This record gives sequence, structure tokens and C-alpha cells, in this order.
Amino acid sequence: MVNRWRIFLLLFLICTLWVSSAMAISVQAVADRNRVAVGESLNLELRVTGKPNMEPDLSALQQNWDILRRSQSSQIQIINKSISRSVIYNLTLMPKKTGTVIIPTVCFGSDCTIPLPIEVVSSPSTAKVKSSPLLLEADISPQKVVVQEQLLLRIRLLRRIDLIDGQLTEPDPVGVATVVKQLGDARSYETQRDGQIYHVIERNYAIFPQKSGILQIPALQFDGTVANGNSRFDPFSRQGQRVRRMTQPLRVEVLPLPVDLGPRPWIPATTLKLQDSWQQKIPHFVVGEPVTRTLQLSAGGVLAAQLPELQLNLPEGFKSYPDQPRREDELSNSGITGLLEQKIALIPTRPGYFQLPAIDLDWWDVATGEWQRAHLAALSIDVAVAANGVSENMPVASGSSLSAPEKNTLAERQKTLPAPVPAEMEATGTVSPPAGFWPWLSLGLALGWLLSMLLLFRQRRYSQPITEAETKVKQLDEKSARLIIVQSARKNDPQATRQALRQWCRTLYPELSTGAYEQFFNAADSGLKQQLENLDRSLYGSSGQAWSGDVLAKLIVDWQKKEVGNKKAELPDLYP
Repeated sequence: MVNRWRIFLLLFLICTLWVSSAMAISVQAVADRNRVAVGESLNLELRVTGKPNMEPDLSALQQNWDILRRSQSSQIQIINKSISRSVIYNLTLMPKKTGTVIIPTVCFGSDCTIPLPIEVVSSPSTAKVKSSPLLLEADISPQKVVVQEQLLLRIRLLRRIDLIDGQLTEPDPVGVATVVKQLGDARSYETQRDGQIYHVIERNYAIFPQKSGILQIPALQFDGTVANGNSRFDPFSRQGQRVRRMTQPLRVEVLPLPVDLGPRPWIPATTLKLQDSWQQKIPHFVVGEPVTRTLQLSAGGVLAAQLPELQLNLPEGFKSYPDQPRREDELSNSGITGLLEQKIALIPTRPGYFQLPAIDLDWWDVATGEWQRAHLAALSIDVAVAANGVSENMPVASGSSLSAPEKNTLAERQKTLPAPVPAEMEATGTVSPPAGFWPWLSLGLALGWLLSMLLLFRQRRYSQPITEAETKVKQLDEKSARLIIVQSARKNDPQATRQALRQWCRTLYPELSTGAYEQFFNAADSGLKQQLENLDRSLYGSSGQAWSGDVLAKLIVDWQKKEVGNKKAELPDLYP
């Protein structure tokens, strides 16, 4: 019975201590000052004695205040066997408006603080702002642009004090769709304002509006911490004083595209340059050999993705294999310069004189608001026959016209020919041959004529057997050349396959001094033409894929069989 009473007494004492400890909880809100300016922060401490039942509810506080930073610390004291516990919540607040702004009641469950009134005054005068140890500035140019024209936004943070930390918001334009590019990393330098030296951190951005309308850039905001050793809340300057600076909102008018744009590409640029690797020195052209032409386009204030690909209008007698264009954006503090480089492999298919047309590109000069034109002059080129088919009398390609430089070239060639002998010199006999020359020359001509008649007679008599023998030799050469093609193609060697094809085509068309491969290409069916074009692309293009010659090898074998079949079908016509 005594034990039961002891247990009951112990439980009663525990409950009494628990109730007394719960009743001993107290909360208090303390601010480091009751007057602040816009852009300045204050520190608020929420002190709780005892163990709080819940975490503080800060939703009402966030209506008129930004909570920049929060922390928590706990303390336990034991005095004369009496245990006391306290918790301190540290908040750094920034006001959202001016006037008397109330720090509302903050509750920990059923325990709440008392509201605190804080006086928030307007920003200091312009003179005081200019002399402030911390400034934030932003400007944009130009104030009026056309669609996709480059805007330059410059943001500067000027300080004469040491910052513990800081964070600057990124520009987020509204009103029209935009593309925003930061121009490299932030740069640092020093400047002087009203006799004061400031350390400057500057960021530059390029902004490209994509539609017409009013573009707005909301105020940019900097939040930082400066050392403040005088605060009784932070005597060792571990946290410092939170500060905020904001810029003025910016506004830009975006004009629509010019009404006379038409089919022209839209390139709103400050400068534009069009360059050609052949303008200074035209390369040497040979039938069937590729020559690479490099075109470069650079435009100030334009993204590389916005530059159009350049189109070449080639005359008949050329094949082109363009590479994938290379695009690059060059960044500087003055803006973006878009670069476009195109490489095109050109292969002449027949000899002669050709003129490559001029290249013109219209662009919009944003400085003058007028159309400008970039121009590359037309080029006159001379395509020589291949080394295995050199001709003294080179034909001029049909449909092409000779320009003045070409006529000069022909005139220079004529100068190298031996000059005719004057009639006076022939009459005087100064350059006459030796005395016994003409009789021997007449005898040689007579013998040559007799020999020609004899050969003509034998050819008519034995024309059929000789033709058959020549056909067998020709077929043997075709088989050997065809075998080399098939072997090279099955080894997936495009260069060797291309050379073997040219050798084989000469055996198919021995009557042609040049253009045997082109004749074969024109006579081929669509499937074989496709494989021949794939072979050319692997040699002169930039696909980057390994070439496979199995299909071409099979088609060459089949094409040869068709030729043999056609010849057998024609044999009965030779023997009526």
C-alpha cells in the first residue's frame, strides 16, 4: 500500500514539473533599430525561453518584408540544479514599401510575440545617392531598334566598401520575346566619381527582340552583405549588414520589319563582310579534279544562327559538294559578331572557259536605316583537260563567253607561237634549205603516198579479221580494268575505285580523247548514277561516313554483262 502511494506521488511531481515548464515558455521580438531607409536591412531576433511546441509561423511577416537570411541558435543553462533552455531565431529583413511598416505577431503554437512598428523612409536625395559607398547602375542602347537588331545592356556595381557577399539578378525582359546572351565574364576596373575612387564590377548583355512592340526590362536588384562591427546583434561582424540596391526599369521600342524586305534575307547588322578565297588567286582547274572554294561571311550585331547560307549558281560542266557550314559567335564588350564559313568542293566535268557568276547579298544597315549590298565579282576560269587526254586544240565550252582577261590569255599564248617568215627573206634565199633538200623531200613524199595506198588496200582486204582481233584485245582490257574496279570497291577504297573507273571508261570509249567517264556516267541507269554520286561525295564532300563499295561493285559487274549481251545480239547483223 505504501509503495502505491509512493508511485502516485512520483507521477504527480512529474506532471507538476511538466506543467510548470510549459507555463514558463515566453517569446519576444527584438529589432536592432526602428527606422530604416529603402534598400537597407534590419535584424530581428525572436527569443524563446523554454522549449517551443512548434516552429514559428512567418507567413504574415513575408507580406511586407523580404527574409534575406535566417539562422537559429540554442542555449541551455544549469543554475543550482535548475535547468533553463532558450532558442533564438535570427532574421535579416528588407522592407518592401515605405512608411510605417509593422512587423506582425509571430506565433510559436499558442505563444506569440508583440507587433513592432518600423519607420521606413524613402531613398536619400540624388546628391546623397551619388556619394553613396555602394551604387547599382544600368543603361541600354539604342532606345529604338528593329526586330532582331542587337541591344546592348550594361550593368555596373560601384563600391567603396568591402562586401562579404552579394548576388545580382539576371535581366528578364518582358513585353516581347527576346534572346539574351551574356558577353563574356564580368570585368573589374576602377573609376572616379565626385573625387571618390570606386571599384566597378561590370556585366554586359546582348539582347535580340524577336517581335515588334514595347520591350521592358524590370528593375535589377543587388543583395549583399557589408561588414558592420557596431551592431550589438553581431559584435564580431560575422554576419554583417544586409544591403539592397535596385536600378530603374528600362524601356525600348521595337519597330517592325521594313515593308520592302521582299524575298531578301533579314540581316540587321552594323557591319558586314563577304570574303572569297578565290578573289585574290584563282586556282588551276583540271577536268575531274576537285577544287575547294571557301566563302566567309561576318556580320556585326548578328547571331551566327541568323546568317543565311550562300548559294552558288554554277554553269553547266560543274558538280558541287558543299560541306556543312561552320557557325561561330564572337563575343566582345561591344556586342556579338556572327561568323559563317562555307566550303564547297567543285569538280569540272569538261574542259573550256567558264564564268562563275557574281555573288550578291543584301543586308540592313542599322546605323543608316538603309539597304546595303555585299558583292563578290564574277570569276573567269580556264579548265584544262586531264593529264591523260591533253589536246592542243582545246574546245571552248558552249554557252560560255570570253571576258577581257580570257582574251588576254589567248593573246599571250599566240605570242609564244613562232613568227611567220617574211616573204622578202624567202625571196633572197637567206633562210633557204641546203641545195639537195627538195629532191629528197619529193622522193620521201612519193614513197609515203605509195605506202599509204598499200596499207589502204590491205585494210580493205582484211578488215574483218583485224576488227575481230582488235575487239578481243579491247575486251581483254575491259575485263582487266573492270576487275580492278571490283577489287577496289570491295576493299572500300574510294580513291582507288575512282581512278580504276576512269581507266575502265577509256577502254569503253577509246574514240574519245577526253570525257570518257562523263560519257559513261550519262549512259548509266539511275541506280548506278546514285552510287557514282555517293562515291564522289565520299571523296569531296564532308559526310564523315565510311564509304561502302559493295553495291557499286555488283552494279559494275552487272553493267559489264549487259554490254556483252548487247554485243552478242548485234553479231548476226555483221554476218548477213
